[in-house]
Amino acid sequence: MLTLDHISYAIGNKTIFNDASAELIDHEITCLIGPNGIGKSTLFNLITQSIQPESGQIIGIPDKIALLAQKNELFEPLTVRELLTIQRDTLDEEVLNLLQLKQLLDRPIEKLSGGQRQLVWLGYVLHQEPDLLLLDEPTTYLDLYYQQIFLKALTTLQAQRGFTVLMILHDLTQAFSNSQNIWLIDANKQLITGSVTELMDERLLSETFKLPLSIVEHAGQRLIIPEL
Repeated sequence: MLTLDHISYAIGNKTIFNDASAELIDHEITCLIGPNGIGKSTLFNLITQSIQPESGQIIGIPDKIALLAQKNELFEPLTVRELLTIQRDTLDEEVLNLLQLKQLLDRPIEKLSGGQRQLVWLGYVLHQEPDLLLLDEPTTYLDLYYQQIFLKALTTLQAQRGFTVLMILHDLTQAFSNSQNIWLIDANKQLITGSVTELMDERLLSETFKLPLSIVEHAGQRLIIPEL
């Protein structure tokens, strides 16, 4: 189990984390939420060891980690098939079907729409068969159609295969609907963790995002929306 053990980190005089501790539950999806600029991407950099904490430690980091960013760049022109087979010879049929990639296999990636490209990149990291998948705001630039394909494929494959996911999302309804656990960085830069049920709290979320939020029921789903 990946564990943050009393980590602290600052940039200049700006404290990002102060004695933060948390355990990432194996084989489940955890969403990391919090205001812009609060330190979510910094936490990813600490987990991937791109930067080091000033004190404390992160233990239990798995050997096979895959990271998907908001935007991903190619260093040379590739087709979808060429990208997906960079690290393995065979294609994962289930991944192709869920992400609707079969009809795109021989198309150059630069010729695809933004939504299609992000599905291809998700296919790429899934073909790596990671133990831990880090997703840094992966749906930010996707329309509703591609968001649904992306999240449905991710949650389906995670449930079947049991890899661990830590995902940053800004849409709170999506975050709580597509995960089992929440890591929340609040306005005081405290890292609060719990199940989606434990952290589905209007007061906590409203204070964190400095906006009155309501939790409403619609069609059997709980939605988190700003108060009008």
